[in-house]
Amino acid sequence: MMDMFKEIVNHCIRLGLDNNISTLKKFSSMFYHELDIYQIQSKYKLTAMSQACGRLSQMKDSIKKGKTVRSPFVRKPFLVSCYGFKINGMLLSIPTGNRNYVNVILNDYTTKKLSEDGIKPRSFTITPDLLSICIRKEIQEITPQNVIGIDRNLRNVTISTPTDSIMYKTGKLLSIKENSQFVRASFRRNDRRVKNKFFTQQRNRQSSRIQQFLHKISKDIVSRAKQSIAAIIFEDLKGIRKLYRKGNGQGNRFRRKLNSWSFYELQRQIQYKAAWDGIPVMFVDPKRTSKLCPICGEQIQEDRLQLRKLLCNNCGISMDRDVVASMNIAHKGWSRFCHPRGLSGEAMKGNPGNFQPVILRVDGSKLAST
Repeated sequence: MMDMFKEIVNHCIRLGLDNNISTLKKFSSMFYHELDIYQIQSKYKLTAMSQACGRLSQMKDSIKKGKTVRSPFVRKPFLVSCYGFKINGMLLSIPTGNRNYVNVILNDYTTKKLSEDGIKPRSFTITPDLLSICIRKEIQEITPQNVIGIDRNLRNVTISTPTDSIMYKTGKLLSIKENSQFVRASFRRNDRRVKNKFFTQQRNRQSSRIQQFLHKISKDIVSRAKQSIAAIIFEDLKGIRKLYRKGNGQGNRFRRKLNSWSFYELQRQIQYKAAWDGIPVMFVDPKRTSKLCPICGEQIQEDRLQLRKLLCNNCGISMDRDVVASMNIAHKGWSRFCHPRGLSGEAMKGNPGNFQPVILRVDGSKLAST
């Protein structure tokens, strides 16, 4: 079935390229009858057309953006469906026709996740080596009572919780990427095919190690937010890659370190894990987060006696600059999203009469400056 499904997808891609079609509605109305040559249930034909149209649409978007486009044809056998399958305990039953099913045994972890309250399986993808089940969960976003501010840096990730500040060391990520680059540079065999295979293995290994390292950090942050009923506040980083492009005056080693900074991967993991538990994730402007005292709000300066410390002359407190930034990010998020303060005196209670200009009511909490 997987080989036949792959052939159907490639056949649909070929028809879509020849007729310049990438929408499922138009494709099904014109070429659905041509798939009668394949002896497979109609539910799989519809899914195959959807897979082909998705690949064609993605290829068109890449061409518009000026990116290099790869071949959209499928090379490995697979099967995708969202119709007719059943999950009976530890078995995934896949219909094959004439009321016959193929049963696949699920592991304990998958069975445990599928048995949780509110979990509904939506579709599955199966290959000769892998089975993936897409699930859906009904959640209700919490009303935050606290905030957790996150400051991302090259060698650490610092968070400010309602009770204390925690710093996660991420210097190991730089070592992982530098070691992987050293291993790739030491390859000497003059065979492009073997070289590409070796490089692909090293990139996949590097990516999996980084994701696993950040997974532990993101999991701990989300669990803390869930326990304290807190919203997660990020600084809205933009244009980071433009700060260290070639020609900006930095050396190759400095640009390589900053270019290997996985600041977005941590954000991506926290966002989908927080969404799974109904925890809101918000963004604030990072401007002046390391220049103001989180206690009194006055201008803060570097402490000459201690490295990476900031000293406030007004209240006399000295703290790590990353802790200061995380506390200011948390305060910005609390002031803007959780406890907004506006010009409530400008709110109108109603319209004076029928012959006077209508003035819409204003919510004072929405007038806070951002």
